[in-house]
Amino acid sequence: MMTIMSEYSEYMKLARKEVEFCLDTWKEIFKDQYSETIEYAYSKGSATKKWESYIDYVPILSDVDIHIKVKDHSNFFDDETSFYESVNLSEMYETRFLEKNPKYFHIPRTQVIKLNKIIKEVNFIHPKESEIIKLIGKPVLENNPANEIIKKYDLENLLALEEYLPKLSMSMMDRTGLDLWAMLRRMTWRVAPSPIRLLSQKWEKPLDLWGLNRTKIAEELENFDFYLVAESYKDYYYEGWIAFLEDFTNSQTLRRLISAGFEVLRLCLEEARRLV
Repeated sequence: MMTIMSEYSEYMKLARKEVEFCLDTWKEIFKDQYSETIEYAYSKGSATKKWESYIDYVPILSDVDIHIKVKDHSNFFDDETSFYESVNLSEMYETRFLEKNPKYFHIPRTQVIKLNKIIKEVNFIHPKESEIIKLIGKPVLENNPANEIIKKYDLENLLALEEYLPKLSMSMMDRTGLDLWAMLRRMTWRVAPSPIRLLSQKWEKPLDLWGLNRTKIAEELENFDFYLVAESYKDYYYEGWIAFLEDFTNSQTLRRLISAGFEVLRLCLEEARRLV
């Protein structure tokens, strides 16, 4: 841990600069190519929050969330006819990013989500305006579900791990090399929110938790005596840094990282069962 902690400040300066390049690049692309199609776009999540410790952002393991709302009746990447356009768009992002930053520390991994359907779901949670970075247009951040609905939804998501976790043994046993990265990608989107969903059961206003960075989430886990969850949570992102610095090529590190993620999920499920 000392290596990461001793170099942390410089690493994070580089990463923050490149996240900004990433968002600037997507903003340019949206304006240049899709200004008549996209109603609004914004970024949210760990990449846009304040970073206080090494767990708050891990290059590549953490993604840069970009939410877009396209105009009504738009066929924006809706069917197979747009596949090659999506290939070109992927190349456009990478090319423009590298033009800005040829000696890069990392190329941020973006996740672009189209909101049109999911914002109609009863459990969809809009971020607060203070928690987003606007890219184009004026985001519509509507009213969110009541606190009890959010708590119920979060608990249901944790209990759904009862179905997911048993399947990991057979999925893991034959994984090597790049297959380990594929395994990790299917896990990480569950690991990141699970401790927040656990805390929401204890929090008066659960929506506020989603604005906290991971450093603060770990502190709150400890405040509510979820010490093992907090330790596994920090271990997961520490191993993520090691994996990134090794270019995700060391299978032993990837196995430790996946194991740490499994432990976060297992412990969160264990605590959730106690709440039922």
